[in-house]
Amino acid sequence: MSTSARSIFALAALLAAVSAQTASAQSYTVKLGGARIDPRATSSDLKGTLPVGGGSAVSFALPAGNQLEVQPKSTLILSIERAINDHFSAELVLGVPPKHDVKVRVGAPVKESASRVAQLTSVVANTGGTSSPYYSSLVGATVAQRVASYDGATVATVKQIAPTLFLNYKFLDAGSALRPYIGVGINYTHFSSTATTAGVDIYNDGPVRISLTDSIGFAAQVGASYQIDKNWSLNAGWSTAAVKNNITIRTNHGEQTATYRFHPSVFSATVGYTF
Repeated sequence: MSTSARSIFALAALLAAVSAQTASAQSYTVKLGGARIDPRATSSDLKGTLPVGGGSAVSFALPAGNQLEVQPKSTLILSIERAINDHFSAELVLGVPPKHDVKVRVGAPVKESASRVAQLTSVVANTGGTSSPYYSSLVGATVAQRVASYDGATVATVKQIAPTLFLNYKFLDAGSALRPYIGVGINYTHFSSTATTAGVDIYNDGPVRISLTDSIGFAAQVGASYQIDKNWSLNAGWSTAAVKNNITIRTNHGEQTATYRFHPSVFSATVGYTF
């Protein structure tokens, strides 16, 4: 077992142990509100093969520099917090799974190849047409031209289900109206993705199948709560998590892979009810 996995299991055991303690101050708080999620996620370079498309089995090695960028999204957030004592609490953060747009960023090598279509068309016409030794280069440049035309386009959507369990520490006395807090925890993120019309057209090679691995990593949050009365409170916070996943994109005659490693920035504002 890796050091990181051992650390995660140790933290999970600590959360379970602390949550099992008894204390007279135990109570539950349900929080509901909104969150703005900035994934801050750009993939590594896509690697693999790029199909010619149109039913052809021919494909080309994908040049370096092409990446996928996940866009920010707002969503509804829900959490359930259990007070363990006057300072510690365990909190499970959930929410409506947001659906993020994914844009493609086409690299310079593809754009450079695309710019040679006119030149290569002329060369091929003067050196034997489809039997020209430059014909393969022309086909590759034509494919690059198609791909380059989608630079900045939304080629997929990705949905994330990301429950996170925190152990929080609240500062100041239990009777204070305003109480800052910090928390550490564990995040699990499950991803699912679907290609858009542009994402299918960019390959022109039949259905686009996207698979992503899940992620487990550390999480942290900071924030403050303001107790309006015995039951109601206002809460604002910021959280992040260590998220890593692998993506594989398959078409009939091509396959590309990439890796995401990112720390999303989540800003939230909620109304809480304690009972």
